[in-house]
Amino acid sequence: MYKMICIDIDGTLIRPDHTVSQDTIKAIRRARDRGVIVALSTGRMYRSALMYSDELEIDFPIISANGAYVKDKASGEVLYEKNLSKKDMKFIVSILDRYGVKINFYNHDTMFISETRDYVQKYEAMKLTLPPEKRIEIKYLTEEFTLGQFIEECGGFIEKGIVFPHMDIISAIRGEVAENRFIKVVSSAEDNIEFTSHLADKGLAVLALAKAMNIMPSEIIGIGDSENDLSMLQVVGLPVAMGNAIPLLKDAATYVTDTNVNDGVAKMINKFIFGEE
Repeated sequence: MYKMICIDIDGTLIRPDHTVSQDTIKAIRRARDRGVIVALSTGRMYRSALMYSDELEIDFPIISANGAYVKDKASGEVLYEKNLSKKDMKFIVSILDRYGVKINFYNHDTMFISETRDYVQKYEAMKLTLPPEKRIEIKYLTEEFTLGQFIEECGGFIEKGIVFPHMDIISAIRGEVAENRFIKVVSSAEDNIEFTSHLADKGLAVLALAKAMNIMPSEIIGIGDSENDLSMLQVVGLPVAMGNAIPLLKDAATYVTDTNVNDGVAKMINKFIFGEE
């Protein structure tokens, strides 16, 4: 019997319009009521994932920032945290500067923005309606608060960096940064690159959470769609890829479910938790 399901958010739990289908909500709540731990496992910040956890009405730990930050939603205890060092942040920025690429950095509740994108504006709008304890704070890196000052003040407390370079230079940037063995380099979409500590990936976070919850890895289902989900699928008892997953993930999976548009998460839960086809 599986005791825990670790579910990616973007491209897995949610549809392209960023909503969760009613069938998926129902399946997750059924699993919860069966006693299964349902842990969201995402590249998003903790507070961004928290919104979906609240919508699903689950009170379980959340794996965020590609595994850099794991927090028990119920108790507030941080179960795992591995941040980028000041040295490694400087290394990343030195490479990006040569390519003319700007980076945004995150921790669990704050974005530090060099490049304003659509998602930043979305979170700015959400701040107007959310209570303070659930808001994502946004700090812009400017001439008054430069990237260099930010690294000096916040280095060692940052979980993830993300960039959106032109497609023709993504491979080159990835290759150069990956030469630093203290930095993990992955993508959650074809147009981005994400940087975390080498001790931070979804696989390591799942293992840390399993230990904290006294669950064997063989008793866990992991499900995702992108490269940043690969490490998670490699450590769980049942690795599941979405029907819309990249080929790399499908090759690593024991089972391929339906797409995020067609309730792939719900169908997987109904099959492997409840024995329903």
